[in-house]
Amino acid sequence: MKIAEASVLLATCILLFSGHGVFSFSYDYSATMECLAAPKRAQYGGGMIGFNQRTNGSTLSSELGVSNDGLHNTTLSLKTVKLEKGNLYTFSAWVQISNGSESETVAVAFKASNGELVHGGETMAKQGCWSLLKGGIGAEFTGVVEILLMSKAMEIRVDNVSLQPFTAKEWRSHQDKSIDKVRKKKVSFKVTYANGTAADGALILILQTKSGFPFGCGMNHYIVTDEAYRQWFASRFKVTSFTNEMKWYSTEKTRGVENYTVADAMVNFAEQNGISIRGHNVFWDNRVMQPKWVKELPPAELMKAATRRLNSVVSRYAGRLIGWDVMNENLHFRFFEDKLGENASSMFYSMAYHLDPSMTLFMNEYNTIENSKDHTATACKYKEELEKILSFPGNAGLKAAIGLEGHFRDPKPNIAFMRSALDILGTMGLPIWLTEVDVGGGPDQAHNLEDILREGYSHPAVEGIIIFGGPIAAGFKCMTLANYDFEPTPVGEVVDKLINEWKSGRRQVRTDSRGMSEILLFHGDYRVKVSHPLINSSMSINFKVTKETENITVLLQFDA
Repeated sequence: MKIAEASVLLATCILLFSGHGVFSFSYDYSATMECLAAPKRAQYGGGMIGFNQRTNGSTLSSELGVSNDGLHNTTLSLKTVKLEKGNLYTFSAWVQISNGSESETVAVAFKASNGELVHGGETMAKQGCWSLLKGGIGAEFTGVVEILLMSKAMEIRVDNVSLQPFTAKEWRSHQDKSIDKVRKKKVSFKVTYANGTAADGALILILQTKSGFPFGCGMNHYIVTDEAYRQWFASRFKVTSFTNEMKWYSTEKTRGVENYTVADAMVNFAEQNGISIRGHNVFWDNRVMQPKWVKELPPAELMKAATRRLNSVVSRYAGRLIGWDVMNENLHFRFFEDKLGENASSMFYSMAYHLDPSMTLFMNEYNTIENSKDHTATACKYKEELEKILSFPGNAGLKAAIGLEGHFRDPKPNIAFMRSALDILGTMGLPIWLTEVDVGGGPDQAHNLEDILREGYSHPAVEGIIIFGGPIAAGFKCMTLANYDFEPTPVGEVVDKLINEWKSGRRQVRTDSRGMSEILLFHGDYRVKVSHPLINSSMSINFKVTKETENITVLLQFDA
């Protein structure tokens, strides 16, 4: 066997493809979230609203009013439109505030004829410059809605508004095209004989040995003793987070008495089966989730105990994990901030960073993508808090990542809102992971999970997904993937289907008269065997397809 060359060319990948009709569709996660002197043009030419007032330099301003939700001082009615059941609608607008505070939240909501408000997204607007507000809605009925902007500010100004409809079929088409663009690469093979002439008709057998995208599952302590659970898990997943076993309340139930027996056994199992681990978590900012002895510690004692905890767990698993949730849910809760000061989270990230500088450190939060009604952990507020952590003295080189839990409980997930939140966080240029995805029960549970996973996997800024589900035998009751016989439930069938769909598996192609063949392959590790029916010779090669490589050309040469 002789391998002449395997060359990789690096280039920047730009996502842009044609949408349905006259509009171009793309994931707008490269759009700036900075406040601009002038608003940019409306997306999709304004869509079904057609509000693109910058052509004549005018804007639309609100008058002081009272909103129906009791949370806002000012409500601005943009337009009444008719939604079609099953369609998804992306919303965007450029907004600013005046006659009040320097900055304030501005939210978009869709008001149905029965008075029900569906929140679609929000942004932090300022005086004197324009901020981008992104959001969306999935229509669960056919009917008229009033589009409202809502804020505590005294006045809202808005310009270049867009509401663009997509059918479910169009939305899926966009996802599939994005997957082809951001999760796959074109690989070219050129096969020649020993004399350099083209090997026409050579058979190329391609086997993907490892996926390049981390799609995993939460794991719990049953994995230590249940052989059927071990086999079920190892046959499907190559990345995990432990549901509870690394948490402080699991490893130090009694002050000063640490017990890592279960966590160590789970780490060993994962390593023996080539499963990467996200550490979950060093701290949880919820008072209820502290070890009992921690809750009433005075500040000085808490700081001492927390420092010991961080040094212990981070050092113990240094080099064995791919990331840590350093502070869990610090937008919804503030146990450590109330005890140790406003910079508590930033301080712990700094300590973890200097203890293990190569580790990726996540901020992990819920309802950022799954619940548009929760104003505590919106994408803009998430971004603001993470930027605060990164700006803390000594954190300049910290490898940060965005962790979005994804506990979906509404009967129908708002996928358009989810995309807008991912777009906003994507502007940070940091890896985004969906870290604990699960879906509430009901007849549409499997369908809803598939919608969520496809949206996450197709988004260019998402670099990993972990679902929180498993076999009923391991106690997974919220989202059960397998019955007591470890046969897949309808939800488990969705997971298995997507695992298989998102890998190249076994493929084969033949070279043409030029000795060339091309194929589109998912990112990952591959083993290729090349043979020819006219000669008694074959060759094999291993290679990788990664997101960083734009063009991959593999040159192979037979000995005879």
